[in-house]
Amino acid sequence: MGAQLRVADSRPPNLRLHKLNKFVTTLLPESQSAMGSAEVNWDPEGGAEIRFLGNGDSANHKHGFGSPSRSHNGYISLSREELSDGKVYRPTASDTEHHNHHHFHLSPKRNGYTSMDDIKLSNGPHQNGGSKEKYEISKGEDDVDVAPKDKWMLVLIIFALHGVGTLLPWNCFITAEAYFTEHKFGNLSNDVEYKDKFVSYLGLCGFLPNVTFLAVALFFPPKSNRVMTFIGLFIMMLLFILTTFLAVIDTSGWPGAFFAITMATIVIFNGAGAVYQSGMFALAAKLPATYTQSYIVGQGLGGTFVAILAILSLAAAGDLQRAAVGYFLCAVFVLILAVVTYCILFHLPLVRYYLRLAEQLVTSTSSSHHTYRPPPLWKIFKEIKLQIFNIWLTFAVSLTIFPPMMVDVVSTHDQSHWFWGTYFTPVTCFLLFNLLDFVGSLLPAWFKWPSRHRTWIIVVCRILLIPLVMFCNYRPDRRSLPVLFYNDFVYIIIVSIMSISNGYLKTIIMMDAPKHLSNPEWASKAAAMMVFFLVLGIFSGIQFSMVVAFLV
Repeated sequence: MGAQLRVADSRPPNLRLHKLNKFVTTLLPESQSAMGSAEVNWDPEGGAEIRFLGNGDSANHKHGFGSPSRSHNGYISLSREELSDGKVYRPTASDTEHHNHHHFHLSPKRNGYTSMDDIKLSNGPHQNGGSKEKYEISKGEDDVDVAPKDKWMLVLIIFALHGVGTLLPWNCFITAEAYFTEHKFGNLSNDVEYKDKFVSYLGLCGFLPNVTFLAVALFFPPKSNRVMTFIGLFIMMLLFILTTFLAVIDTSGWPGAFFAITMATIVIFNGAGAVYQSGMFALAAKLPATYTQSYIVGQGLGGTFVAILAILSLAAAGDLQRAAVGYFLCAVFVLILAVVTYCILFHLPLVRYYLRLAEQLVTSTSSSHHTYRPPPLWKIFKEIKLQIFNIWLTFAVSLTIFPPMMVDVVSTHDQSHWFWGTYFTPVTCFLLFNLLDFVGSLLPAWFKWPSRHRTWIIVVCRILLIPLVMFCNYRPDRRSLPVLFYNDFVYIIIVSIMSISNGYLKTIIMMDAPKHLSNPEWASKAAAMMVFFLVLGIFSGIQFSMVVAFLV
């Protein structure tokens, strides 16, 4: 076990010191006695520079922190990215006898976010200034705080389950459109407004409460995010039990009242869902980025599951009521599991460990400033503005194409064929998008490219996908522009690129934003801000799809 930095006075430990000690423990081999002191310069960009105050002895030279013939003080510069990663990498030291500048290099994981030059020991201090804190260096055998293991990957699985619980219920509402319009309102004329424009009402009652509650949570955060998230989840479960009950009983005698109850249910459901989703992203932001990815993977899995259910229902040619009851019961089952596992989640050692670290950080901040000050929204916005743009545009492009444009693309093959006429849209639109979006969200577990500062290039390039789909066989009976891509497989390739890139980009963007702040305490607020602009991206895409339809 190596040495570590200890707080020299009565200040409580904080999260960034904990992260720093993961490196110090690896850098400094175990010693027989105290090793002096160190000065940490926290630079304005969120990185850290450690100045080891050595005495020029042979032990100091052995550790690579100075020359025995001269009393050099060593400096180690750690990038914000490396500190945020939270992983310990075994260092490889260069013997100072063979290097004039006494450089000491670590070996960070090459993941596109850091380079070998991000972390080094040199004889020169950091030039950017920043806050300085003094610490004692001593044996860390008794004090090194190691995160508990995620036994059986239980926390990872629970976050994935909550990802499913976030989007699967809403996907059930959308997929069951025919159940509402053809079964519940089947005895009404098509001229009845709420039957004719049911999907529009569904979208309006879904979006407005969603963005409203996200804004309220962002600007007026609840005192207990944990409690509010549970309340939102519990309300969603109760509403889906009610929806399932309404699907079973005969409502043909009161269609207007049924429509009003359904819309009220959707309004409350989406408001509660906004609180639930924002709370889960905020919780995941306090844990390593892997758990944010797991949550997003679960969202993609939920969409894929509903798309498969829809195709199976179509193949079975069963009645609409039975299919809808099946959808809703699946959602109820998932939400009940989500309620139970949410309660379990906060008793698991790994979650308790990271929540305790976050609480220590707030305590440290409060004690140093005497009074607690809420996270400054404008400063957080400026620090993550590039990722805010990325998440907004990613969803704006994707939701322009899926589903508004994709449902209006008609196969160029014979429409009387059982597949091209009946299954083309369910398979190439809903199943293809959700499945490849799910696959894309898995990819960051193996690689992350490009770097966080260049992700915007890929995000902007995806805009080209919109005109490419426009020139496929989109709205063939209502278009004035020529069709350039008449082959169905060209269209499938285009939307496959769109789908897999959507899953990949949204995952790396949402993983990255809360982890690269100058103050780790702001992570939860940054996550809530990202969710807010994600929903705005969805709304922007849906609105722009109407412009595209007009242009064609």
